Amino acid sequence: MSSKNERKKGLGRGLSSFLEGNTLGDFITSGSDNSEKTNDNGFNVPIELIDANLKQPRKNFSNNDLQELANSIRETGIIQPIVVRKKGERFEIVAGERRWRSAQIANIHEVPVVVKELTDEEVVKIEIIENVQRVDLNPVEEANSFNQLISEYKYTQEKISNSLGKSRSYIANSLRLLSLPEKVLSLLREGKLTSGHGRALIGCEQSVSLAFRAVKENLSVRQIEGLVKAETKSKKKQINKNATREKDLDTINLEQDLKMVLDMKTEILHEKDNENGKIVIYYKNLRELDSFCSKIMKTQ
Repeated sequence: MSSKNERKKGLGRGLSSFLEGNTLGDFITSGSDNSEKTNDNGFNVPIELIDANLKQPRKNFSNNDLQELANSIRETGIIQPIVVRKKGERFEIVAGERRWRSAQIANIHEVPVVVKELTDEEVVKIEIIENVQRVDLNPVEEANSFNQLISEYKYTQEKISNSLGKSRSYIANSLRLLSLPEKVLSLLREGKLTSGHGRALIGCEQSVSLAFRAVKENLSVRQIEGLVKAETKSKKKQINKNATREKDLDTINLEQDLKMVLDMKTEILHEKDNENGKIVIYYKNLRELDSFCSKIMKTQ
């Protein structure tokens, strides 16, 4: 696990990709009637002229954390300016919403800002970098932020991986969490389950009940994986049992016909008292698999 210092160092590298080749002063907007330059780090801007970004990936802020930061701000002020961009006569936060929220709690009327000209895509990317590399996002917020880059800005998983310094498998596993039921996602948002628990529950029919059981009994990821595996094995066994009991002569004949056509062992498995089931086709080696795929896709 990375230390807090390592995470902050990572954040600096991420944001530096947007600042590289420019001094901080290059991004400062001058001549505003609503701002007063105080030092080389930025301007002081009335806090009521600053708005949060509605597309900010982080939605949950701990009240305790905000209060602790507010206490610190009362003592030492805001050391690092809030990064914003102009939106008409107002300012929209790019990075530093937690400081902005805590400053309001601390009854601070003006905050230091750095103003930058950024596209919507750059804003989203900076916010994700700031939150992900500080580990401020819960697993669902993180997955939604990755999905936002894909759906709104046509990013591929590989591009997200390269941009954020995360492995491609990390991005893929994060996005898979969004397929979980809403009740499970709520537990992930609240920090009652980890992303590891979530991944173990993906595709499990009893994911909701197992999720609540994991919270109640404080189950580890490995324990959840074991329960999911046992449930899958039990269901598979039941399906096979029902299929064997329901298999009639017509089904057996159809299996033989498929075997003749495909030249591969084939089973048709029906669920009891249901119209659905599955067809299982067995292959002995990769050459048989390739031959089967060619027949199905009608390729040479």
